[in-house]
Amino acid sequence: MAQKVTVQLVDDLDDSPIAAGDGRTVEFAFDGSSYEIDLSNDNVDKFRDAISDYIAAARKTTGRRTGSSGKPSSAPKRGNSEELGKIREWAKENGYEVSSRGRISTQVQEAYAAAH
Repeated sequence: MAQKVTVQLVDDLDDSPIAAGDGRTVEFAFDGSSYEIDLSNDNVDKFRDAISDYIAAARKTTGRRTGSSGKPSSAPKRGNSEELGKIREWAKENGYEVSSRGRISTQVQEAYAAAH
């Protein structure tokens, strides 16, 4: 008997399913903390509209390197929903424990990058 695992990506804001290519992970920072959220394209647009006045009035800063090693990570950059789905599927097939939504650990992303 064969077993088929299906990964369904879900919008973190309204819990609606995200079809491949119809959403992405949005990264943002506020009050010294960095955040990421998986959103449908509609909610990405709403988020962008909600903060557009603040962005227009703000100063852009250069990126800061984080981490203690000082070396860039070999893990893939946080990607679109389709890429995250591929990583989740690969991780489950290779014995890693990953949730169906939310952040994928750096360890899993680095293992995926090394295997591909």
